[in-house]
Amino acid sequence: MLRWVVLLPLLVACDLALGLDSRVRNVVCGPYAEPTLVPFHDELVDAKDFSVDSSGLRGMIHAKFTGTQTRTGVHTIKFVDPVWRLDPERDNGILPNLDGAHISESNMAVGWVTRKSLVQPSMHEYTFSTVSTPPQWGGGGGFAIDTVQADTSIAGNVVELPFGGSMIRFVVSVRVPEAGTSSIRIFQLVPGKPTWELTGRADLLQFANEKLNPNGVVTTADHSKLVYSATLGTSTISRLFSTRSVDQRFDHGPELIIDGVEDEEDLREPWINADCSVLYFRRGDATWMATAVDAPASEP
Repeated sequence: MLRWVVLLPLLVACDLALGLDSRVRNVVCGPYAEPTLVPFHDELVDAKDFSVDSSGLRGMIHAKFTGTQTRTGVHTIKFVDPVWRLDPERDNGILPNLDGAHISESNMAVGWVTRKSLVQPSMHEYTFSTVSTPPQWGGGGGFAIDTVQADTSIAGNVVELPFGGSMIRFVVSVRVPEAGTSSIRIFQLVPGKPTWELTGRADLLQFANEKLNPNGVVTTADHSKLVYSATLGTSTISRLFSTRSVDQRFDHGPELIIDGVEDEEDLREPWINADCSVLYFRRGDATWMATAVDAPASEP
């Protein structure tokens, strides 16, 4: 508890740099206990960009698989106590063609391709089709989210909420231009409309007193909170922040408090459970998990 008291002045200083007032200095997600290592099987080398669905048993990772057929890229994984390992029955289809992907609910995922020579960037939603033989990801293509495709978009997660007797879907993402500052973008798919559309829900995040350069973002299941990683000002060290939606807009939020994590440590690749009471992130060359202190029993 003493550690968190010491961190409070630092938190306030960070808030002031972001232009925060007292209404948003309260902790949005967390504080978190000291993190523990997320274990991966030795066959998954340089495992990064971890995501997990609400079951806590299925996920995706970017890694070099060194098993029967060596391949570096996006892989589906499953938790086989006590480690995460390849899920060979689902590691197929479009996945080898993607630069990154995050798992979603209901046999879905959101994947992206970064800008390369002669390759246009893209961000699509894919389905794991169980009617194809064999079952596979993206049989028949994917549903384009960013139809402009001018810059690389790194997806966060997808959530679905009731809307007028149907369901509306949201995707949070980070736009990475070839030059300049990255930005958080939120797309929505309104029932009855054929294409995803860009919203203004994250526009306020672009107006920090010091330049905010995000590199990862996720949202809670009710789309009321964001957790994002970003560098601030001229710093090259990425930190984790959280913010709450006010009038359907996300403003800047306070830095996450994680016991045992020092101020100079670089933190990236955030992932959360439904209510952000469980946090995953990359620190150094490993993926870590931290649980909110005094949080009730939570979903994975």
